[in-house]
Amino acid sequence: MATRRSSHGPARLPRRLQPRKEPAQARSRALVEAIVEAGARVLAEQGWEALTLQDVAVRAGVSPGSLYQYFPDKAALVAEVTERQSERELAFHLERFAAITPDTSLEDTLRLMLRAVVDFQRREAALFRATLDALQHLGRYQQLAARAHEAARGLRAVLELHAARLAVRDLDLATHVCANAIHSLTHDGVMPRPATLDDETLLRELERLVLGYLLPRP
Repeated sequence: MATRRSSHGPARLPRRLQPRKEPAQARSRALVEAIVEAGARVLAEQGWEALTLQDVAVRAGVSPGSLYQYFPDKAALVAEVTERQSERELAFHLERFAAITPDTSLEDTLRLMLRAVVDFQRREAALFRATLDALQHLGRYQQLAARAHEAARGLRAVLELHAARLAVRDLDLATHVCANAIHSLTHDGVMPRPATLDDETLLRELERLVLGYLLPRP
């Protein structure tokens, strides 16, 4: 996992959540990588409430003192874990969206976008649930919301490309409704997903929901 730099780095985090210092040497960077990766594993397994920096240090194979050199408390460490996951999610979607061309139909484009959302959720499901639960303790809503808006701009561009086919003429409204509906259903919203609802069924129902909203009735 690569260490991210300034444009999406600690400067965007509240000061209390920033690492104590930036690793300058290769050995220090490797140490921070080990700590963050261990933090992600422990968070996914134990959740915010049970996570301790002692557990993370043991999992990373480092001393607690080495960990505290970079992360003063678990909020700072989990903020870093969450920041990196948010960046991975955005990069994952942008890579998938690169396959979309102006000749791709609206239906195929939306299927690709919906599958990308579900595929990333499947890949990092446990960590996703844990980081969402931790957000209330981190005060990081604005940073993550900014990334969501960036992804939503891609959806709006798709809708603009196919605007002539849409039943909804207000593209800002259509983007708002679709982006929030997709996010809520794939991130569990106010209700957790039933155990019987598999990914393929969810994709099919999301497609029906979004296309049924966007396209005129036959």
